[in-house]
Amino acid sequence: MPDPESTPPPRRRLSGLKPDALMAQGLASGEEELIVEVPGCEVETLLGRGGMGSVFLARQMSLDREVAVKVLASALADDPLFLERLEREARVMARLRHRNIVTVHDFQRLEDGSAAIVMQFIEGGSLRELLRRHPNGLPVADALRIIRQIAAGLRAAHEAGIVHRDMKPENVLIERDGTACVTDFGLALPMHGGTTRLTLTGTAVGTVDYMPPEQLRGQDVDARGDIFALGVILYELLTGQTPRGSFDAPHLMRPDVTKAVSLVVMKALRPVATDRFANVDAFLLALDACERRGHRSWWIIAACVMAVLASGAWWHISHPEQAPSAIEFSPWRDALAGVRIYDDVINGGWSKDKGVLTSNGNICSVILEREMPASYDVRLRFTRLSGMHSVGLFFTANSSVGVCDIDAWNEGLAGVQMISGQSLMDGYGFRFSLENGRSYEMLVEVRRDEVRVSVDGEFKKVFAIKGKTLDVPEPWGWKTAGRRLALGVGSYQSATRFDKVEWRELTTDPLQHVANP
Repeated sequence: MPDPESTPPPRRRLSGLKPDALMAQGLASGEEELIVEVPGCEVETLLGRGGMGSVFLARQMSLDREVAVKVLASALADDPLFLERLEREARVMARLRHRNIVTVHDFQRLEDGSAAIVMQFIEGGSLRELLRRHPNGLPVADALRIIRQIAAGLRAAHEAGIVHRDMKPENVLIERDGTACVTDFGLALPMHGGTTRLTLTGTAVGTVDYMPPEQLRGQDVDARGDIFALGVILYELLTGQTPRGSFDAPHLMRPDVTKAVSLVVMKALRPVATDRFANVDAFLLALDACERRGHRSWWIIAACVMAVLASGAWWHISHPEQAPSAIEFSPWRDALAGVRIYDDVINGGWSKDKGVLTSNGNICSVILEREMPASYDVRLRFTRLSGMHSVGLFFTANSSVGVCDIDAWNEGLAGVQMISGQSLMDGYGFRFSLENGRSYEMLVEVRRDEVRVSVDGEFKKVFAIKGKTLDVPEPWGWKTAGRRLALGVGSYQSATRFDKVEWRELTTDPLQHVANP
């Protein structure tokens, strides 16, 4: 009888394949598949073909894991332009470590002169396949959840200085748990130059239905080009149709789509780049405003709309770069810049290098700010490096300090605790387990009456705090020794890297003023 520890696990050769991919494999001569050899990988079966080559399911032998291998078509292997484009795609994607971007593991030049990218295998198929199963559009909540995740991936790329330039449903893969991951950065370019272009100036490269007018004209494209593509994709998710030529707003085609969401879509699709959202944050903020309005009664919405229109802050013609929202904020402020390890550490071991804070495997917490306004947003990007416990954001609300935990109490619990003596163990939070080595983004919106939590661009839960006090659970060993903390971060016996923590003050919110006169 073979040793069970030395017996490899069963291989799932046909798992996750789609009929069209199997048909393509059956109709193909099979010659290309038979000759594909990627060092370190055992190629198993064809997943699909595209303009630049084929994608195969393979097993990376050293780590015994399934991977996707993108191989440049042999007909293009002699063209240095395509080889360089594939290599640049691999390098760009390898730099972008984000939950909503497909992870690249390796790039290899092959013996036959071709090249291959070894990357994360996403088993659930593409967004295009999901759209085919919903010809009239997805449920609105699902559509907004997916577009937020795509936007979160693009925001990470934009913050790294990269514009995708070829966003379309085929380049979004959906994991089995519903997570959307952006892939195929083959046409990506830096926002501000500094590299050799792989296309001729004055030529348009991309997919016509998703290209903004400036890209069709062969002009340079910035983040607003990707926002145009986001608008096209969201239109398709809501209606099942691609917006071409003259088209109706989504709410006119589908009654359960609100006019506010329609306005966000139509602003993203404006033909002039300066009339669109200036960045992904503005796009997401506009969707957040729609969701907030959706929770109000109709008379509050009407009052808000009148107030916003009167003030000229909503879709202001002279300021098209602003989001269609009455909410105004101060600029984002870096909360990590002023941290002094010896003065601000509450407990645990911390190091700071080039503006990045890293905790060790003890119970760790550190002060970032000693004063905060009444209403503000906090955005942080972090990676749990080791361990299996929670990462926390300590914040002030209602003149008390609480903590927003992710992956807490050994049960994957997440949310704000403690609220008037209740912890997440009382069942009012949500579940979110962290994966070590993966980067996450969390947005915490602190208001006088509520705290809203989003992870990786997806809204998770609102926590009511009106008339309630916050506190920090005892296991954190919270002893500030008289030092005031208004904002901080921590990790519980789990080494964590905090790449970014920043906050902005809410300065004007007519919606809140109307709801809470």
